[in-house]
Amino acid sequence: MVVSKHKTFDILSDAVRYCTRCERMHSSQRILSRSVGSLSSPIMFIGEAPGRLGADLSGVPFYGDKSGDNFQALLEHAGIDRTSVFVSNAVLCNPRDEDGRNATPNRQELSNCSGFLSRQIELVDPKIVVTLGASALEALSLIERHEYTLSACVRTTCQWFGRTLIPLYHPGQRAMVHRSFANQRSDYQFVAERLRRLDKGRRKPSGLPSKAASDLAREIIELKPGVSYFALHKLLFLAEVESLKRSGERLSGALFLRQKDGPYCVDLEVTRLRKGIPDLEIINKAGRLHFRVKATSGILFSEATPSSQMPKGRTVVADIVQQYGELDDARLKTRTYLAEPMRRILREEQKSLVNLFNTPINLDVATIERAPT
Repeated sequence: MVVSKHKTFDILSDAVRYCTRCERMHSSQRILSRSVGSLSSPIMFIGEAPGRLGADLSGVPFYGDKSGDNFQALLEHAGIDRTSVFVSNAVLCNPRDEDGRNATPNRQELSNCSGFLSRQIELVDPKIVVTLGASALEALSLIERHEYTLSACVRTTCQWFGRTLIPLYHPGQRAMVHRSFANQRSDYQFVAERLRRLDKGRRKPSGLPSKAASDLAREIIELKPGVSYFALHKLLFLAEVESLKRSGERLSGALFLRQKDGPYCVDLEVTRLRKGIPDLEIINKAGRLHFRVKATSGILFSEATPSSQMPKGRTVVADIVQQYGELDDARLKTRTYLAEPMRRILREEQKSLVNLFNTPINLDVATIERAPT
């Protein structure tokens, strides 16, 4: 059953990858891969379209731009774990206007992609579907006719296609004119309550929004000047796992994907790193990126600083850098593969006979053995 679902999804993703139905989207990336989330999720979020500065670059829906940051923050506030939900869009490519800016998909483009959307819904079979914006709500009407409108039905439960439908506003900045961020927080709490009623249990927030990932990356770079891009991802992942072992809490809300070379943190994409660490110095050594911080004020917490004097998150990071910071790439990669979240994915791959590349890694305290207190 698991093998069939994953293989069916991969076939669907391939069909999307080669689609050329919408003329103005030919140059856009097709956003449907394992990075969209869990195929067994009880809930599915459907946005309008991949953003030019977000998913069209990162390959992950609602990731990399302001809408993605807002979406992540809203999930965090409601205690919904991003890795446990399925996130997609009404159209799977980025529509742009004549000036190259994000544009609203037209009726024909929604229709062109409705078959792909219908197949996603049937495959994931979510009990709850949450539409984000008017275009997403309109797209559902092309699959099964409804008369719901966003203004009349926002934050209400509706019946559609044998499921519970909850229309919400899009988390982009333009929608804040019609629905304040405070109201949207309440909207997501409403969604979280409906999830709890499915007897899935209240989910603990997975961490802080992506700024925390930049702050942690800076800590690693200051503790290990010249750290490689490869090692930065692995050390942050190991720090997150260690924090869960010690305290049961994440250090950040960073999203990690399973890639061939181990965990990859989407929040550490180079463009986002530059924004999060303005004084970042990037060094290219034979095609490999390494990082330093240009500021000369010195490391905030050196190896000589007693752990008792460091904030909790920095203590974990300092311990991880001290323990694994000098490992070469091969040994560091092996160490991440020995961590329980990666071992869990490898077991699933062996059981299902499929690779789970680009699948979000579930950093869940319930599945990680806690250190004795």
